[in-house]
Formats: sequence, C-alpha cells, structure tokens
Amino acid sequence: MKKLLLFLIALSASIAILGCDGNTEEQEKIQIDFWHMSPVGSESYTGTKDIINAFNDSQDTYFVKGTGYGFWDYWDKIAVAISSRTAPDIGFSTIDDVPIRAEAGVLYNISDLIASDPDGIDIDELYQSQLDFATYEDDLYALPFSATTRVLYYNLDMFEAAGLTEADVPTTWSELETVAKLLDVVEGDEIQQLGFDPTYGNATYHGWLWQTGLDFFDDDLNPTLNTQGHIDVLQWMIDFNSEYSRSQLTAFGDANAMLGINPFAGERVAMIVEVDGLYQIIKNAGATFNYGVTQIPVPDEDGIRVNWGSGFSVEMYDNGKGEDDQKAGAWEFLKYLMSYDVQMELAEVNGWIMAHQGAMETVAEGNPILERLLEEVAYAVDKRYVPYAPSWHGNDWQPYYSQALEGELSAAEALEAARNNYLQKKANWEATHQD
Repeated sequence: MKKLLLFLIALSASIAILGCDGNTEEQEKIQIDFWHMSPVGSESYTGTKDIINAFNDSQDTYFVKGTGYGFWDYWDKIAVAISSRTAPDIGFSTIDDVPIRAEAGVLYNISDLIASDPDGIDIDELYQSQLDFATYEDDLYALPFSATTRVLYYNLDMFEAAGLTEADVPTTWSELETVAKLLDVVEGDEIQQLGFDPTYGNATYHGWLWQTGLDFFDDDLNPTLNTQGHIDVLQWMIDFNSEYSRSQLTAFGDANAMLGINPFAGERVAMIVEVDGLYQIIKNAGATFNYGVTQIPVPDEDGIRVNWGSGFSVEMYDNGKGEDDQKAGAWEFLKYLMSYDVQMELAEVNGWIMAHQGAMETVAEGNPILERLLEEVAYAVDKRYVPYAPSWHGNDWQPYYSQALEGELSAAEALEAARNNYLQKKANWEATHQD
C-alpha cells in the first residue's frame, strides 16, 4: 500500500511537471489582457483567436490573453471594469464618448506613445472625423478601430415585381415617398410588404434632421428643437405612412420581430435605412435576393448628403497601478491590430468596415456592395458629445419620440417637452460643475 501511495505521488508530480512544461513559454512572457466581442461559439471566434495567436507566436516578450464576450454583455462588463479600475490592458469602446474616459484618467495618452514610436501606426490612414472624436485636449486617447455608415438598402426583386428598375431608386424625399407607395403590398387590413418607413431600421430623427442642416444643439451645446424646421422633419416622419393605422403598422412590426431577422433581410420591406453590418447579416443568412445600396435620399431643396456613422475605438486602459510592462505590451499589440494586413483580416473575420482606409479599399475591391458602403463612410458623421446629456439621442429623446409616433403628443409638443428636459439637464449639470 505504501509503495502504491509513493507511486501515485510520483506520478502526480510528473504530470504536474509535464503540464507546466507546456505553458513555460507562456508563463515567462508578460501577459496582456485583451477583451473583444468574439466569444466562443460566435462566427468570428476562430478568426479572432487566430489573429491573437499569430501575434503571440511572433513574440518573445508578451503574451496576449483574449477574452470574448457577447455584444451586449461586453458593454456591461467593460463599463463596470473601467469604473472599478479592473479594466483589461486593451479593449474596445464607443468612439464618440472617448473624452469621458480621457477626462476620468482611465486611458493612456496615445499621442505620447506615437511621439515616442512615430513609425508604429500610420495615422494618415485613419478617418480624420473619427480621430477628432478620439481626441481630448488636443491629444489622442484612443484610436478608431471600426467605422460605420448608414445607407439605403433596396430590394431589386421587389422593384422589378412593381414594374420598377434600379433607375427608379429614390434620391430625394419626394421620390422616396412616391416609390415607397408603389412597393406597398396590402391584403385586406394586413400589410404584407412595406415600401419604406423613415422610423425603421437605423433611421433616426437626428439623422433626417442633419440632412436639412439642423441639429439638436447649437454650437454652444444649447438645445434647439424649437424651430418650424424641426417640427416639419418630425411631422414628415409621422405622416409618411399615415394611410395605415397605428395598429396596422404595429402588427406589421410585431410580425417582423417574431421572425427574429431584420425586416429587409427577411424580405418584408423593399427599402430600409440600415448600417453597413446588414450586408454581413444578409451574407451570413445565405439570402439569394438581388439588392443594392446607395446614399440615403435627401430633402428636395438644399438637402445635405450626410449619414450618422459611428464606430468602435480601441483603447489602452490605465488602472492606476503603474503597470508599465503591460502598457508597453498593449502598445505593441495595438500597433499589430492597426496594421494593414491585420486590419484586412479583421474585416473578413468580423464583417466590419475597419478604420484603416487602405486596407478596406483592398478588401472592397471588386465587391460593388462593399465599395458603395465604403464610399458612404466619407459622408458619415458621429453624434456630438454633450456632457450634460450623454444619452441625448437615446434614452433622453426616446420617450418623446415614441409619444409623437403614437399620436400621444403632436410633433411640436414632443419637441418642446424634449427641449425642456435638455434645458433642465443642462441647469443641473452646470450647478454641479462650477469652476
């Protein structure tokens, strides 16, 4: 029995030693924690893992440990980690609110790193509009990682069935209304197919507003919303499908939700304003219908070609622990992620429009949909950061917008109520941020 016990102890020790030998190289390297949105089981997991492994294989000093979370889980986890100073060494966030994190002191200064390593990243390949959003007090505190754009998707098979051709794709608001009505299909009281709705997909009130030269705020960040022009845009959205009752439109929307797929990808709407990511959804679904993309139609008079584009930033997090080795390793990995070849790989893996313009032009070459999407990125602008109302376009605006669409408030009443809410938020913020 004693001999057996000694044998088992020796065997266990041998197994432990063998196990350690397999990870000796990894353990000797400085670990860099990287959070991303490609968890196990996702379509992009294998590709993301391969990209990380390729970096690790090229390194004698650093080892990147990648941790993937689902899209919505990611934002909850990164927010908690940043606030508790337990953030990864490198990860993603939304680019329009980089100044919030920079001001809080939780991001490393990228401009300082570029100054000490000027050949590390080709800044000229990144979109200037996105670099502006990643800038705080004249220094970069993040880098643009991906770019988004919103375009008009149109179903050519539906156009053909209605006796239309690609030459009939609308370019103005009035053309949009005319063509959309030709594409509606109604049986009895039930909408079977909708030509277009300006509230569907990723179409937003502020997006339509920008096309008229108006905005939610003036240059001094005072809320506007109180002009006839603001009222007219919201009323246009409300009236677009006014021949249908709210219950009809709600039933149609509910049916789309039950399908669990985008209404355009599910061939329920003929045209929709959506982000570039819909291209990947359609591709992954193996859809066979013919479609195209183009710029969002603009107002008939003095319309501005613009769309709401945002994107992800890639950031190096400072947890205040003086982790200089991790900072240096994160910088090496950041340079790797932003390189031409890796940006092309990431575009294929994630289906995103990456921030590196040259890499994306190569990826898009010969693909008419991608080439057209890339063209519209040049006309994409992000929402401005308003310190007293960071969610001005979302939770702050949504209740009034919903009430206007439901007919509970008129367009003028909804806008007035929203403006008063912003004014109150501004007063509250100024009361607690006096110099």
